[in-house]
Amino acid sequence: MTAPRIAVHLAPLGSRLPDLVNSTGLAGGTVVGDGTWLTIGEVLAKLREAGFTDSESTVRRMIDDGQLKSHRTERGGHRRVRATSVEDLIASRNQPAE
Repeated sequence: MTAPRIAVHLAPLGSRLPDLVNSTGLAGGTVVGDGTWLTIGEVLAKLREAGFTDSESTVRRMIDDGQLKSHRTERGGHRRVRATSVEDLIASRNQPAE
């Protein structure tokens, strides 16, 4: 008896990363609630929209280091990032170097 075959599809090098889906199910769409707090996926979508290629682990590290203001949800301890913190990060990265 042979083992079942598992198909693995790899993206070609240099191909675009897939869009992340936010908590409303729309890639880059509106966020849950009033948009004050974002999931990590929503943060990544905003960063990609601004032209940055940060990974999920980089965003988690920025949260842990205090570069992004955040809190954890009561249920599940999921991280939520303040939207203005992300906007400030994008603005600071877009500043010309002196």
